[in-house]
Amino acid sequence: MAITPRLIGNIDGKSNSVTMELPVASAVTVTAGDFVYFASGRITSATVLGARLIGQVQSTATGNAGGTVKALVVVDPQAKYLVDNDNVGTTYAASHVGQYVDIAGATGAQLLDTSSVSTTTGQFIYLEYNPNISPVASDVSWAVVKIAEHAFSPLGS
Repeated sequence: MAITPRLIGNIDGKSNSVTMELPVASAVTVTAGDFVYFASGRITSATVLGARLIGQVQSTATGNAGGTVKALVVVDPQAKYLVDNDNVGTTYAASHVGQYVDIAGATGAQLLDTSSVSTTTGQFIYLEYNPNISPVASDVSWAVVKIAEHAFSPLGS
C-alpha cells in the first residue's frame, strides 16, 4: 500500500483545518494527498515544483472544461503535513529542520525534493525529523512540514 502525504493537524495544536471546494483544471486529475496550486482560476497538481501552493486536495477528481468538477482542498496556511522525501542528490537529515524545500512529482506521487533544500526559500519548511507517526514510524525519510510559500501569503513574503 502506497502512503501519500497527509494532514496531521495545525501548528497551533488544532486538529481541524480550513477547507474549500475548488474547481479542478480541465482534463487534470488531482489525487487525494496532492498539493495543488491555482492555474487559470482552477486547481492543478501538474508541474508543482516551485508553484505557490494553495493546499492539499482531500479527494480525487478529474476536471472538465466547464469547471463544474470540484475537489475539497485544505487551504489552511497553518496546516502541518506528514510527507516523504525523495532523497535524490541529498539525503534528508535532522539538520534540515528549519530549512525550506520544494515538492515535486506527478499526481499521486509527490515527494519533498531534497536536492532543493535551502535556508532562504522553498514551498515548505521542515518542522520535524523522524516524527515517529504511524504507519511510517520507523522510516526516517518522512518529515513534518508546513507550506511556507502559501497562496494566501503576500508575494515576496
